[in-house]
Formats: sequence, C-alpha cells, structure tokens
Amino acid sequence: MPLNAEILGLALYNKAKLWNDKDIKKEDLDRARKEFWQAVANEIINHFIANIKLTIPGTGLVAPSGGGAVTGNSVLGKIQ
Repeated sequence: MPLNAEILGLALYNKAKLWNDKDIKKEDLDRARKEFWQAVANEIINHFIANIKLTIPGTGLVAPSGGGAVTGNSVLGKIQ
C-alpha cells in the first residue's frame, strides 16, 4: 500500500488522543511534551516503514560503449 494520509492521520489522531486527557503536573510538562512528540515521530516512521515502496537499481546495469541509455533491471527494497 502506498503512503496514505487518511491512515497516517488516524494513527496520529489516536496517538494524540492518548495524551489529550492526561493529568500532567507542571514540573513534568516538558518531559510529557518530549514523550508526545517522540510518539508522533514513531507513528510517522512506522507508517513510512510499512508503506513506502522503493525501486533500487539492481546489479547488471549495462552502459553501451557507443553511448546511449543505461539498461538493466531494478529490484524492490524497503526502509529499515
């Protein structure tokens, strides 16, 4: 599946919802904000890992000696 704003948006909404009603003491506010944004970043990274499709040039590319386009096969890859 390609990247999808609806799926990612819902995941971010659900992650934010967990934090919206937390009772956070004033002295813990900065820590809680960092944890929230780290959770958001993790959702985005996980969405990319699960949904990005890469085409990576494969081995066996051939450049004609007299000029012209390079030909060959590509392989699929994934983000890790």
